[in-house]
Amino acid sequence: MYGMKEIVLYTAEDCPYCSVAENILKTVLDEYDGLFQYKSVNIKLKGQSNISSIPTILVGKIKIEGLPEREQIHTALFS
Repeated sequence: MYGMKEIVLYTAEDCPYCSVAENILKTVLDEYDGLFQYKSVNIKLKGQSNISSIPTILVGKIKIEGLPEREQIHTALFS
């Protein structure tokens, strides 16, 4: 089921684009009336082997780095 995918937004306190990425993610997920939930993780890049840039959104195994396009998120949700 699509609602079972884990969606994680990786952010950092000093990231000027993270709130923009979160707003884009929320807007897309709101279109699905609560079917998808996400969690936000505030990280430091050192020690995070699979995260090389901030913001990064993981949708299941799909990684979206930088500011996401709405269509990227839609595609990742149903891949």
